[in-house]
Amino acid sequence: MNQAVVQDRAADVVAAVGAALEAHSPRATGLQRLARGLWTAAWAGTVAGVLVACSHAPAQPPSQSVPLLNLPPQAVAASAPAAAPNPAPEPLRYTLSVGDEIDIRVPDAPQLDQSLKVRPDGKISLALVGTLHAQGRTPDDLQTELRERLQALDGAPGQREYLLQPNDEIELKFPWYPQLNEVLKLRPDGRIQVQMVGTLLAQGLSPEELQGQLRQRYARYLKQPDLSVIVRSVTTQNVRVPGGTGRAGLAQLQPVVVARGFAVQQVFVGGEVGKPGVLPFRPGMSLLQALVEAGGQLPTGDMGQLVLLRRAPDNTAQVLHPALADDYLKSPDRDIVLQPFDVVLLPKSEPASLADRLNLYVFNLFPPLKNSSVGFGYSLRPNATN
Repeated sequence: MNQAVVQDRAADVVAAVGAALEAHSPRATGLQRLARGLWTAAWAGTVAGVLVACSHAPAQPPSQSVPLLNLPPQAVAASAPAAAPNPAPEPLRYTLSVGDEIDIRVPDAPQLDQSLKVRPDGKISLALVGTLHAQGRTPDDLQTELRERLQALDGAPGQREYLLQPNDEIELKFPWYPQLNEVLKLRPDGRIQVQMVGTLLAQGLSPEELQGQLRQRYARYLKQPDLSVIVRSVTTQNVRVPGGTGRAGLAQLQPVVVARGFAVQQVFVGGEVGKPGVLPFRPGMSLLQALVEAGGQLPTGDMGQLVLLRRAPDNTAQVLHPALADDYLKSPDRDIVLQPFDVVLLPKSEPASLADRLNLYVFNLFPPLKNSSVGFGYSLRPNATN
């Protein structure tokens, strides 16, 4: 049935209803005419919506039994001749989720071993490295970034400078004035007391920077203020690298990320299905399997509008439209392998949505219209006589 025929039939229905009401009460008052108009519009909308829905409904082929598995190629081709085949599914990879427990093992530095749980914000906190984003990533990805962070903290050869710290021991040597040679230890406040020039702050300086400051001060007293600063003992491995403060020796470490505990993996199915709710996820679980386990499609569901929501690695939502046939068991070529925490939503069809709107905006406001006939009589005047 095309759209023009639908419109003509709807107009005929409206005209017939209006004529019947006019014949029933030719001398209606203004309020009666208003109620008559609302009632006529409700009936016209209902009839037109049903006709439009029927005009768009595809012809149902004769029922036949088509098995879900091992379909012959002819049946698959006949079910969706215009559908392009889906690309091969990606291999299933385990990704970390909120609540997962992981172990960081550093074979050459067991003091850096940690057992962590992915926080509600999807991140973890590590010694030396700081905060890393873990949710949605594989343990291998996290392990690679952790090693790269440690290498950056170690710095490239020739770009590391040791920074003096309290309790470090240094020796000052003067080639031309050996009587000024002395061994000093940085005080807890990071300063040193040097003969002739007094006190100066050494903490946070490299030996070369301290040597430059001492030469400037001794230049006021010595003709040849050459001297060397020799570090005899250190209390930390902290070094200055181009990106800030790092730590020597981290580049040789090879930490390993081990997934120890896992959050419960689930799939969510909602909308017009028999049993909407949460399903336990299984490796290899498909979209059709999830729909069958959720009780199948209700008559009010529109399989062509089915939506699959999936969390991307960057924690954004991907929206997939499988475009299944009305009889979804006949379109196995469009099936999709689900991933943990996928959300499957089956919306209502247009006729079902139209019925809901009529109930909400018409029949709930005018209950008699719901089960009334065309000859429904009414009177809005309290003292009206027959």
